[in-house]
Amino acid sequence: MLLVRYEVQQQLGRKAGRRTLLTHNLQTQELVVVKLLTFDDEFQWHDLKLFEREAKSLKSLSHPAIPRYLDYFELDTQTYKGFALVQSYIPAESLETQLKAGRSFSE
Repeated sequence: MLLVRYEVQQQLGRKAGRRTLLTHNLQTQELVVVKLLTFDDEFQWHDLKLFEREAKSLKSLSHPAIPRYLDYFELDTQTYKGFALVQSYIPAESLETQLKAGRSFSE
């Protein structure tokens, strides 16, 4: 499904067993974010629980500053085995970029 419906534009982030990709949804012509949790050497079952909780939380929220839940599916291709969470794309600087620029945030 990832290769059929979504065209990767760029990688937004990467952590152990996780990748965040900016993609073009070929059906809707929208930019969306696809978060991947892959079963690789760094995978831990706790990661799957957190990933599923993120998907469930995102699905229940509705706020203009929070990405919308769009889809969640299993990946089983030659390249990826795992799960994908698809959410709307909100063009903005990352938290990491803002912190590196010296911005601080209050509670």
